[in-house]
Amino acid sequence: MSLRAITNVDVFDGTNTLSNQAIILQGDEIIDVLPLDQATLPEVVIDGKGALATAGFIDIQLNGCGGVLLNTDIRKATLDTMNATNLRHGTTQYLPTFITSREEPMKAVVGMVADIANPAAEGILGLHLEGPFISKAKKGAHQEDCIRELDEATARYLADNAAHISVITLAPENTSQSVIDILTDAGITVSLGHTNSTYDECAEKNGLTMATHLYNAMTPLGSREPGTVGYIFDQKPHAGIIVDGIHSSYASVRIAHQQLGDKLFMVTDAVNPAGTDMTEYDMAGTKAYVTDGKCHYADGTIAGAAITMIEGVKNLINHVGVSKEEALRLASLYPAKALGIDDHYGKIAKGYKANITLLSDALTVTSVFQMGTEHNYS
Repeated sequence: MSLRAITNVDVFDGTNTLSNQAIILQGDEIIDVLPLDQATLPEVVIDGKGALATAGFIDIQLNGCGGVLLNTDIRKATLDTMNATNLRHGTTQYLPTFITSREEPMKAVVGMVADIANPAAEGILGLHLEGPFISKAKKGAHQEDCIRELDEATARYLADNAAHISVITLAPENTSQSVIDILTDAGITVSLGHTNSTYDECAEKNGLTMATHLYNAMTPLGSREPGTVGYIFDQKPHAGIIVDGIHSSYASVRIAHQQLGDKLFMVTDAVNPAGTDMTEYDMAGTKAYVTDGKCHYADGTIAGAAITMIEGVKNLINHVGVSKEEALRLASLYPAKALGIDDHYGKIAKGYKANITLLSDALTVTSVFQMGTEHNYS
């Protein structure tokens, strides 16, 4: 397989920013990163035109974007549109997220992903099933009549399909330890979310290594009842957070970052309008609207988000006040850590997958490499 080099770039490798580097690629792998003046360049050279090269963004919670929603249209074409939209906004890997539904559609989406020959080449790191094993009291935009408890037979079906399922969001107060164990023993990450649990109800369950959209659809931190938020701040599982200034105030994001450090990662929780100028959309059968960036039902209930990862990075820098380097880690390295794949994803380094986003000084996406395949937007 022939070598290629990306030159004329500064490289943020996940720790430091290195000036005037060459990134040597072979197939879908980075085989070296070194100063340009020390590199022996291969025949194929790609001019980065002075961009900043960073690890491609990883979105662990993405329901839809580019005008499509996975729950509404369970087809490979939907994932193709989501991936194409992601790439334009710097995201090279994601978990297609399927929210609460009846059993038949849930199994259909698992089967559809299972039929993809090489999902990683199309950015897919497995499904995120957000529900239906959640709390009705904290259902948010989820369909109440589809919410149910996770029984052993369903847990074993999910475990049998663990190759296609990365994360399952559930309410721990409604889920037995035995079925949580079935999921975690199969290698599925169990994330607490859409939960009405107390601190103690979270603490009595083992295997809750992630939390879904921190602050949203969970019990808040209180003085006498720490709630789910208090449990997360105290026990520090990995936690996703939406940085659109709507789901959580920027001050709340800053406080979470102070508490959780590298356990906090950014997600979009995006739906159809993300990456478009849509003002109305179909949220899995219910009409929804976009008003001043807020995705909502007619009654005001928040129904997903319209943000992209690069917009979230800018918000982290401009409104939360983290450094550019830390914002990029929240979008790439920290989600990779949360999924336990940071040995091959989330950094630009020898031996890592060739998932690279090139950014201008203004943080616009100029080019993206997904598993070594180039997509140019300049």
